[in-house]
Amino acid sequence: MKRLLFFVSAVLFATFLYSQERLLTMKIVYEVPIMQGRIASSETKDSIVYDYLVDKRFWWQTIDRVNALAKNKKLFFTTFKGDSIVYDSIMSSLTLALNKQYGKTHTPQEVQKIIEEQIRAVRFEEQWHYDENNMLIAKRVLAFNPVIIRDTIAFEQDELKIKPLFRYELGWVRPRGEVLYKDTVVVARNIEFTIPIYNSQPYHWWDSHLEAEYSVPFLESLIDKAENGHIKVYEAPSSSEEFIKPEILKRKQFDVLETFVSTDQYGNVSERDTVIKSSYTSDNIDHFRFGEEWYFDKENLNFIKNTNYFAPMVSIFGKQGDFRGLYPLYYIRRR
Repeated sequence: MKRLLFFVSAVLFATFLYSQERLLTMKIVYEVPIMQGRIASSETKDSIVYDYLVDKRFWWQTIDRVNALAKNKKLFFTTFKGDSIVYDSIMSSLTLALNKQYGKTHTPQEVQKIIEEQIRAVRFEEQWHYDENNMLIAKRVLAFNPVIIRDTIAFEQDELKIKPLFRYELGWVRPRGEVLYKDTVVVARNIEFTIPIYNSQPYHWWDSHLEAEYSVPFLESLIDKAENGHIKVYEAPSSSEEFIKPEILKRKQFDVLETFVSTDQYGNVSERDTVIKSSYTSDNIDHFRFGEEWYFDKENLNFIKNTNYFAPMVSIFGKQGDFRGLYPLYYIRRR
């Protein structure tokens, strides 16, 4: 009897915990850069230097593990639809693409080195839930896709800029089983990135897109909990003090300068500038910024993610419709 009561209590407790989680999206696909390029100038030439945004040693272990399994046919990359791609086909396709782009023949050794050293972004396919108590987003990685990116330097408005020149997606890697922690590496303690959460392309609804039926209730609940003090929010990820209610309300307010034109009874035209107070709502939030901790399970090829913090972001536009940048309303932290 005691065992039965314990079992029932455990089930009820698990059900209670699960009830605190809500679905945010069944599937979302987005890309995260793992290297940041910068231009290094010298007397002889300008070149691009790449800084890793993840731990270089453990990233190399991650991609080396995937490559080794694929070469030995113990792992098959797949298309997005799930069709298998053998490693030899990837090597052949990548070689042809490189030869065409650069107008020269690449040896197998050169292509292999590019795979090992020039994966500069990763695409993720994920499922998202959120905790109703703290509104933090929990991500389950369903698959990942290493992306080779090669850049060039170009002049733009009399400035040197880094521009993408070549891109190749190796293919999707799906986990071989549940997460095993016996051989896990820390790919990143904190990697920060910003992604759009709405996509107007109807045939790519999963690409950087949250369905409104889930995202709108989430954002409205987040704003309500922040403004009523049910969750702590901060100006920045490293802020020592949380926002108080007047500061939270002020963060979503903005001024709009409107010019009103009027004509008097004599036909005289006059213009008057007026500042109108307005506020951002859930409808204005179109990007999320994340700071995440990444682990890689080398045995079953699982990416494991913990959200350190995230911020709802608003796109800012000028009067002429020109994009001015992204504005974080506030940050929600795990710790």
